[in-house]
Amino acid sequence: MEHPAYSQLRPVTASAAVVLAPNPSYAALEGTNSWVIRAPEDEFSIVVDPGPADEGHLNVLQARAEKVALVLLTHRHHDHADGAQRFRQLAGAPVRAFNPQYCLGAEPLTDGEVISVDGITPTLKVVASPGHTRDSVCFYVYPTRDQSGAPEAILTGDTIAGRHTTMISETDGDLGDYLATLERLQTDGKDVTLLPGHGPEGADLSAYARKYIDRRNLRLDQIREALAKYGEDVDINTLVDAIYDDVDPVLRGAAEQSTRVTLRYLKQQQ
Repeated sequence: MEHPAYSQLRPVTASAAVVLAPNPSYAALEGTNSWVIRAPEDEFSIVVDPGPADEGHLNVLQARAEKVALVLLTHRHHDHADGAQRFRQLAGAPVRAFNPQYCLGAEPLTDGEVISVDGITPTLKVVASPGHTRDSVCFYVYPTRDQSGAPEAILTGDTIAGRHTTMISETDGDLGDYLATLERLQTDGKDVTLLPGHGPEGADLSAYARKYIDRRNLRLDQIREALAKYGEDVDINTLVDAIYDDVDPVLRGAAEQSTRVTLRYLKQQQ
């Protein structure tokens, strides 16, 4: 079974399967990936990102995940986290996130923490991954309780998508943090399966991270050139026109936000 497959539990690795939420959009691609972590013989499962507050999707996810011991969030955005409270009611499992505000019946996640649950063979390592948002985390998936060697897969939330680039939140995102996160994923993700928050999985996470870094550096160079040409006081519309000369009008707002985030980063570097 290949992506996209709605309302199905689609196996991806030995320890991870996905239920695709029916919330397609430009930002969400075909929809949000809700991940189910367990070995085939396990009685219980961990669900990562229950997704939007869509009753149909949440019921399908609970049925496919069966006995859920724990719910985890990669970050706070509505298409990943809004369904968490209702899913807790359906599954009876606590919800953990890096931001305490989004935890339900459990403690916040901590960077470097290893999540090991009785009745579930795979283990997860929490890796703080700020950039897209301040509270973004990745989960490194290990097929056993032994954390030695490379992980089987890495769940990236919105830090890296299976297709296209991702936005940096203008409210609590940071391009400097994001570039540092991408550098770490490039190192840690060599020949490791990408399990993204949106879009299809990938065979080599490090290659995706490298493309993301190159794309961000290209935009940085373009903005530096435009500032040199038009001056430091140039208005945002002129910059967007110069850099995104073929942007779809529907994506104009996203281009403006990305440009403002990049300008903020460049000012911080001065």
